[in-house]
Amino acid sequence: MPPATLYAALLLGLWASTDAHARDSNDFKNFGWKTGEWGVCWSERGCGLGSEERTVWCADVRGRPLPPTLCKDADRPPNSRSCYTTCPDGEWLVGAWSPCQVGADRARDAEGFCHGLRNRSAKCQVEGSDAPLDQCPRPRPSPEAACITTCPQDCVVGPWGEWVPCSSCNTSQRRTRSVVVAPTQGGSPCPPLSESRPCLGDCIPSEASPASPQEETEPMVRLRVGEWGPCQPSPTIPNDPLEDDLDDPPEDNSISFPDSQEQDATFPEAAALQAVKAAESGSSSDPHLGSSTARPSQAPEAWIDVDLPQVGRQERALTCVHLNGTLLSLSVCLAGRKRVAERVRTCVVNRDCTVTQWSSWSTVVPGCVAPSGLVVREVRERRRTSPSLQHGDGVPCPHLLERHTLPDPSLQPCDTRYQWVSSAWGPCVGQGAPVTCGGGVQERELTCVRAADHVPVQDDMCIHVEPPPRVQRCEVGCERDCQVGPWSAWGICTPTDCTAYPPPATPGFRRRRRQVVVTPSPGGAECPPLEEQSECHEAQCHQWVMGPWSACLLTNPAHSCGIGYQLRNASCLDSAGAPTPPEECEAELGAAPRSQECYVPCSYDCVTGSWSPWSPCSRPCASQLHVGYTQRNTSVVAPPGPGGKGCPPPDELTQVETCRVEPCGGAAWSPGPWGRCSLPSRAVCGPGRQTRELYCRDHLNNTLPSYRCSGMTRPDVERACEVSCGTACTVTSWSGWSPCLAPDPCPMDGVLVASTQRRWRRILVEASEGGNPCPVLHEERGCAHAPVTCTTHHWRTGPWSRCALADDVECGKGFRVRRVECVDAAGQVVEPTQCLLGKTMVPESSVECHVDCTRPCVLSSWSSWTPCPARPPCGTASVRKRQLLDATESNPECRNLTLRESRECRCHNFYSTPAGPWSTCIVGEVTKDEEVAAAMAAAAGVPGPRNGAGLCGVGKRYQALLCTRDDGVLAHPSSCNHAGLKEEPCMVECPSDCRMGPWGTWSACNASCGAGIQYRNRKVLEPSLWGGRPCPEAQQRRACWGSCSSEWVPGGWSECLVAGEKDCGDGTQTRSIRCMKQTLTGLKQEVSHSDCDAALRPHTQQGCRVSCPGQCVVSSWSAWSPCPTGCSEHIRSRHRQVVRRPMSTGEPCPPLKEEEPCVQGVSCWQYSWHVGNWTSCVPLGLSPCGEGVRNRPVTCLRSDGVAVPEWRCPRDTRPSPSETWCYVDCPIDCEVTSWMLWDDSKCSCGENPGEMTRRRFLSVNPSESGRPCPSLLQETRPCPAIPCYTWERGPWSQCHLQGGSCGHGYVERNVSCVGPGGQAVDSNLCLALVHVGGHTWPYLARALDLNTRDGCYVPCEGDCELTEWAPWSHCHRDCSRGHQGGTQARSRAVLTEGTSQRDGVRGSCPGPLWETRPCLAGPCLNFTWQIINGTVQCVRSDGLVVTGGCAGESRPCLPECTVRGSLCSAVGACVCRSGMRPLYSEKQRFHLTSCVPIRNLTFPLPQPFSGVKYLPEDINVWMFAMVGVGSAFVVFVVISMYLLCQSPREHTTTPLTLRRQKNLRHRAV
Repeated sequence: MPPATLYAALLLGLWASTDAHARDSNDFKNFGWKTGEWGVCWSERGCGLGSEERTVWCADVRGRPLPPTLCKDADRPPNSRSCYTTCPDGEWLVGAWSPCQVGADRARDAEGFCHGLRNRSAKCQVEGSDAPLDQCPRPRPSPEAACITTCPQDCVVGPWGEWVPCSSCNTSQRRTRSVVVAPTQGGSPCPPLSESRPCLGDCIPSEASPASPQEETEPMVRLRVGEWGPCQPSPTIPNDPLEDDLDDPPEDNSISFPDSQEQDATFPEAAALQAVKAAESGSSSDPHLGSSTARPSQAPEAWIDVDLPQVGRQERALTCVHLNGTLLSLSVCLAGRKRVAERVRTCVVNRDCTVTQWSSWSTVVPGCVAPSGLVVREVRERRRTSPSLQHGDGVPCPHLLERHTLPDPSLQPCDTRYQWVSSAWGPCVGQGAPVTCGGGVQERELTCVRAADHVPVQDDMCIHVEPPPRVQRCEVGCERDCQVGPWSAWGICTPTDCTAYPPPATPGFRRRRRQVVVTPSPGGAECPPLEEQSECHEAQCHQWVMGPWSACLLTNPAHSCGIGYQLRNASCLDSAGAPTPPEECEAELGAAPRSQECYVPCSYDCVTGSWSPWSPCSRPCASQLHVGYTQRNTSVVAPPGPGGKGCPPPDELTQVETCRVEPCGGAAWSPGPWGRCSLPSRAVCGPGRQTRELYCRDHLNNTLPSYRCSGMTRPDVERACEVSCGTACTVTSWSGWSPCLAPDPCPMDGVLVASTQRRWRRILVEASEGGNPCPVLHEERGCAHAPVTCTTHHWRTGPWSRCALADDVECGKGFRVRRVECVDAAGQVVEPTQCLLGKTMVPESSVECHVDCTRPCVLSSWSSWTPCPARPPCGTASVRKRQLLDATESNPECRNLTLRESRECRCHNFYSTPAGPWSTCIVGEVTKDEEVAAAMAAAAGVPGPRNGAGLCGVGKRYQALLCTRDDGVLAHPSSCNHAGLKEEPCMVECPSDCRMGPWGTWSACNASCGAGIQYRNRKVLEPSLWGGRPCPEAQQRRACWGSCSSEWVPGGWSECLVAGEKDCGDGTQTRSIRCMKQTLTGLKQEVSHSDCDAALRPHTQQGCRVSCPGQCVVSSWSAWSPCPTGCSEHIRSRHRQVVRRPMSTGEPCPPLKEEEPCVQGVSCWQYSWHVGNWTSCVPLGLSPCGEGVRNRPVTCLRSDGVAVPEWRCPRDTRPSPSETWCYVDCPIDCEVTSWMLWDDSKCSCGENPGEMTRRRFLSVNPSESGRPCPSLLQETRPCPAIPCYTWERGPWSQCHLQGGSCGHGYVERNVSCVGPGGQAVDSNLCLALVHVGGHTWPYLARALDLNTRDGCYVPCEGDCELTEWAPWSHCHRDCSRGHQGGTQARSRAVLTEGTSQRDGVRGSCPGPLWETRPCLAGPCLNFTWQIINGTVQCVRSDGLVVTGGCAGESRPCLPECTVRGSLCSAVGACVCRSGMRPLYSEKQRFHLTSCVPIRNLTFPLPQPFSGVKYLPEDINVWMFAMVGVGSAFVVFVVISMYLLCQSPREHTTTPLTLRRQKNLRHRAV
C-alpha cells in the first residue's frame, strides 16, 4: 500500500474513533450508577469480621433502571465491603506495660532522656477463655508504645593501682581498680576489677623454713561464719501492740547512734552442742547447717498488717572447715568452745519504700532574656510520690521533689512568653482631687498575661518584662471664655429707610460694634452681643463734614482792624460715611454754614487769649437724667484803651458744653441657653438637633420688642448636636482556675473546708457615659470532690508492741514495733507523701530490745545521751537511760540492773562579743504569715500594694554576736541566751512632703507704660523632711505691660498777674497739671503723677505779658517742632502770630519765630527695644501644675531709660517671642517594689558569719518635684554567728566475727557531731545544714556517710580473698537534667579465687564486688575524651582517668586528620567528607591516605581496603578471556538493535507522527 494511501486511511480511522468517543461521552453524561442501602453485616460466627452487600444498578437522570452497558463500567461502585460486628461477650485482657527498653543507639533527646519501646500483652477472652481476636471489639489495644526513660548508665571504673610486690618467684602479683560509677538501667557491666601476672623478675626465692612451735600448736579447724540470710516473717511472733505502754520513752525526733560497745550475742556451749546434735540428727545431711530450708509456716493473710512492721527471723550458715579445705562436722569446731556465734536471730522483715515514677518536668520559672540583657534561667520541677514507708533494713524513701535550672535557656525575649496589658488611663488627678482645668497625673493598671492566649497570670511572671509606663502627666484643657474689645463710637443717627424721599418720620437708630479678642473654646462662655443699636430722634441720612476756619478776613481791606469774616470747606457724607454730592445734603439739611463773622482787634481794643483745651468729659455716656459736660477758659491778655472795644464779661471767659450725649447702651440680640439634644425617633444616642430662644434685650437685660433689634445679624437658634453612646466596660480574659486545694494556711486545724477554685479578671476600660457596666471580676466554684480537712499533715505513731523474739530464739536481741502513719488533724490517714515533703524526720517504726538470758528481764536499748545544757552548771551530767519492759519491772530479780548512766558535763563560763558593726535600720520585714497571705491574694488576682513595704516606720537594727567560752572556743548562741544576733529598735522617719499655702493675689504692675513685673507669693506651711517632696517656688513673677494711656492734662492758664498793681506789663500766670488715664469706658480719670512721663510734664507756671493799649499783642507759642532721629546738627522751632497790631508809634511786635538746637536727652531722644529675663512658669487654669506660659518683658525704652509707647520703636526689630509655653512639673512620687526575701547564700559559720542581703527595685521613677527614691535599694544585715559543726568519723574497728574464726562479720566506728573545740554536741546541729524533711535516719546515715556499722569478711584457708572496700566515690548525678540526688559507688576486687573444695567445685567469692548508696550533694562531674601522653583517654572533669563514661561523647582522632577533604568522626576515626571516596593504605589497615571526589556516579562504589592499586597483583589469562567474550557480546547486541530499527516492519509498528517525521526526513529536496 502506498504511504499516502496508508496515511489517509489512518487519518480517517482516527476521526471515526474520535467521533464515536465524543458521542459515547455525551451518552454517558445522561446515565449513571445508583446504589441502595448497605445490608446486614454477616459472618459465619455471627460476630467478628464479616461482609455486607448492597444493590448497584445503571439508571438515567430520573432514576429509571437501564441496561448496565449504558453506564461506564470503570465508574461502577462496589457492591460489597468488609464489616465488623462486636461480639457481645468478648473483652480484651490487657497486661501491664513492660519496662521501657532503650534502643541500641541510646540516642538522647534535648533534655537528656532516651527513647525506647515498652510492650504489653492483649488477649481476647470470652467468658474467661481465650478467643480469636475478631471476637473482641475493634480496635485492638496497642501492644507496643513509645516511652521515654533515663538513659542506661554504663559502668565507669578508675585507673589501675600499683602492682602488689611479689613475695616469691612462684607466685603472681595483682593490681586492682575501683568502680567510680556503678551501672544502672541496663548499662554495660563493670569490667574485671583485678588482674594478675606471674612474678618473673624482682622476686624473692622462697625457702622452706621449719615450722615454729606456734604453728605446730595452731588449731587445724576453723569455724566459718556465713552471711545472714533474708529476714523471714515468723507466724508465732505476736506483733500486736500493747494497749497501754507506760514505760515508753518520750517521743522525739532526735538522732541516736547505736552504742559501739554492743557485745556479740552468744549462748552457752551446752545449748550449742545440743542444737548441733539436733540439727545433725535431722533429715538434712548437709554440713552447712545454715542452709536448712525449713521455714515457719506463713500466717493467715488476714492477720498480716502491712502498715505494722513484722518481726521475723534470720539464719546464717556455720561451717567447720579444716585447714586443708575439707569440710568437717560442725560439732568438731564447737567442741571446747565456751562461746560461739548464733545461727538464728530476731529481725524486722524488710520492706522497701515504694516510690512512683518521676512526673514530667513542669516549668516553674520560664527562661527568657530581659530587655536589659539579663538572662533568666529556666527553672523546672518534677515530683514523685511514696505510697508506703520502709521497714527494717529495706530501702529508705528517697527525695520526692527535684528542681532543675537549665544551663542553656532559650534566648527568646521575655515578652514573647508573658506580656503586660495596660488598662485605660484613669482620671487626671492633681493634689488628690480630679483636675477640671490644668495639669496633673493619671495612672493605669498593668496586668500580666500569657502572650499566647492573653490569659491573666500572676504579676510575678512578668518581673523580667519591661513594663509600659504606669504613671504619666496629663492635661485637662481649660474652658476658654470669649473676650471682646471695647465698643466703638456710636454711629450717626440714621433713619430706618434712607431710600425713601422724604425719609420717614419714624425715629432713627444709631449702632456701635466691638470685636472678638479671644475666641471661646467648646464649653466656654459664649461671646456677648457684638453689635448694639439705639433709637434717636434727629435722624438724618446725610451729614456735613466741616473743615477748619480760615484766618479772619477784613471786610474792608484798607483797614487793619475791624469786622471781617472767616471761611471753611464742607463735604457731604451719606449714612454709611461715603462721600456723596453736596446737593443731597443740601436737599435734606440745607446749606452748610461755610462762613462766619469775625473781628480783628484794633490797637486799643481788649484782647483775650486762646481758649484752653476742653477738659475731659465728666460722664462716659448720657442717660435720660444725666449728661456729661466739658469746659474751657480764656483770659484777658490786653486791656482796652481809650475808645477801644471793651473786654467780655468774666462769665463769658469760661465755656461749658455737653459731651458724650450717646446712650450708655442699646438693644441687642440675646440668645437663651441651648435646649436638650433631640434625637430621631427610636434613637437613644447619636446625632441630633438642639434649639434655643432668641430675645431682644437692652443693656440692662430688659426684654424689648423684636423690631428694636431689626437690621442686626441674628445669632443661630438651631445647631447639630450628639448624644454620646457611652463607653462600654472592657475587661481581660478570665485567668485560669486556681488549684483545687484547701486554703493555706488553714483557718483552724481540723475544720472541714470545702475546697474551692477561683479565677479573676481585671478592668481595662471603665464604663462611662451610660455604657455597659463592668461584669463580675471574680468567680468561685466548688471542687468536684468532697470537702477536705483543712490542716497541715504530721506523723502519728502508735504504741510500741512487746519485745518480740524469733520463734526459736529464747533470749538476746529482740524488736519492738509500732505503726507510723501520716495523718491530718482529723486523724484521717493519708499517703506518706504529704508528710515526707514536710520538715520533720520520719519516726522510727522499730527499735531494739533485749531479753536477758540469765534472768527474766526485758530491757529497752539505751537511749541517746542527753545533750549538756547550754550553760551547764558545774556538776551537771549527761544521762542515758533504758527501761524494763513487758511488766518485768516488778520482778525482784530485775531490780539490780543498771537503768541509768551518767557522765559529767564540763562547765564553762560564756560571754558575748560583737562580731561586726550595727546594720542599718531594717524596716518592713515580712513574716511568714504575711508572705502566705500575699501569695493567696496574688493567686486570687488581688493586686498587691504598689509602694514597696519597708520605706519607713519602726524597725530593728542588728549586730552579730559571738558566744565564746572561757577557753576561747566558739559556742552555740543558745549558751549565751541569744540567737547569734543582737537587735534593738530603731526608727526610720517617714517622708514628710512640703506643704504650701495658697497663692496670694498678683501685685499691681510696677510700670504704667511699657513692660513691668507682677509678683505673687505663698508661704511654706510645712517643710520637706526625710525625703519628702521638695518645696516648689514660693514666689512667682510675670511680665505685665502698662497701657501708656496716661498723659498730662493741663488746665487753662490763669489770668496774668502783673506785679506792682499795674494794668499791663510783664507778669506770671499758673495752671493746674493732672496725670489722667483713659479707662475702658472712655473716661479719663486722674492717677498718680508717677504714671506719666516726668520728662514731658508741662509747666505749671510761665511768664506772661499783659499788653498795654496800643502795644502789639501776639498769640501763645506753638509746640516745638519735632527733632529728627539722631538729632545731631539739627534745630527745632516754634511760632506765634500777631493778634493785635501796635500803634504806629508804638513798639514793634516781638519775634514770631524761635529756634534752638536739638539736645540729646533734652529735646531729642533715641528709642530701642529692651528684653528682660524669662519670668516664672505660671500654670494655666486652676491646677498648680501642668502646661503654662512664661513671658519676658519687651519694652521700648527712650535713651534716658524711660519706657515709652511701643509705636516709638521700629516694629520690624521687635524681639520675638515675648511669651512661650512652659511646663510646671506635676509631682510623680518614686515607687519601689516590695522587699524580696533575704538571701542568706553568703552566710557562713564561724567567727565571720557574713551578711545576708535583700533587694527591691524601682517600679516608677520620680519626677523632678516628686518624692525622691530611697537611697537604699539593697539592704544587708549580719548573719547569726553560729559555730561550725562537722561530722567526726572515727576509724573502723577490727572485723567482729561473733565467735567465729573466719567468714562474715561486722566492723564499727564512732560517728559524732563535734563543735569548734572538738567536743561532741547534739547531732541536730550538724543536720541543720541539711534538709532532713521526709527522710528516715537510715537514709540520712547512708546518704551522709554516717553509718556506725558495716559488714566485713575474713576469708578462711582456701576461700576467695577480696580486697578491702574502696572509699566511696564522688556523688554521681546528672546535673544537666536537674538531679539533686545521686549515687555513690564502692567496689572491691578478687585477689585469690577459692581453692578446690569438694567434687572439684571452687569456692565462690561472697557478696557483690560493688555496691551503691544514695547521696544528697556533691560536685557535678562529667566525662570527656582527652589526649594524654599520645593516647586518647576518658578523663573525669576533676582529672581522674577512667574506663567507660565517655560513651556518646565525640572522640578525638589521633593522629589528627591531615588528609585534605577528611574530618574526624564521632568514633574517633578519620573519614572523608560527603561526596568524596576514601583510599586506604595497603600497608596499614584502615589508614586513610587520600579522599578522591566522586564524579558522574549514580551508584556507590565499594571502598578498597587493600591498597591504592586498581589491577590485581597476579595477572590471570582466564580473566582476559572473560573480558573479551563480554565485549563481543555487547557488540552483538548493539548490531542487532540497529538492524531491528532498520527493519521494513517499522511502517506497521511506528506511530503515525513518527513515520511522518521519517518520511519528511528522507524526502528529496
